[in-house]
Amino acid sequence: MLKFLRKNITEKSDDELVQRYQQSGDLEVLGVLYERYVELVYGVCLKYFKEKTKAEDAVMAIFETLVEKVRTHEIRQFRPWLHVVSKNHCLMQLRKKDRTVSFDDMLPAMQAEVVHSAGVLHPVDVLEEEPQQIALKKCIEKLPAQQKHCVEQFYFEDKSYKEIADLTGDELGLVRSNIQNGRRNLRICMEKSGIHSSV
Repeated sequence: MLKFLRKNITEKSDDELVQRYQQSGDLEVLGVLYERYVELVYGVCLKYFKEKTKAEDAVMAIFETLVEKVRTHEIRQFRPWLHVVSKNHCLMQLRKKDRTVSFDDMLPAMQAEVVHSAGVLHPVDVLEEEPQQIALKKCIEKLPAQQKHCVEQFYFEDKSYKEIADLTGDELGLVRSNIQNGRRNLRICMEKSGIHSSV
């Protein structure tokens, strides 16, 4: 019977498994989903850490973060979303090694990685040139206070909707609305600056 149930789970699509996990919180469902892409995650971690042991530790740590993230994030496509989460996890771990380095002090390439850490959900495409970075910063500063705070928390600090709601005391729906509206306003602002958005 258990084998039948597991087989039934493994035959589900990524979207179906995401939906099932968000509804049930069943870690077996999440495990089946993660197992499909564990090699992808390991490859990303190995690229950043350059050491097998650290990469393997990161693979386990990322799964632990997914327990909460998958339930609270709006996921359009699991594979690219997971790739971005994995990359972002590695970048944040590397940044923790030297907390004296601020965003403004990073090399342009590293800034681009952090700015683009939300992948397909990010309001702009990969930013590698200084004018684009300047334009993004200016556009973020133009956002209404609530939208600016939510966007920064979601994209730059990797906070989930629920975590932002807990921090701000706002309803989950309001947080989601602030992020979506902030993303739309950023897209409009960036396009006015002559930079096309990926959203």
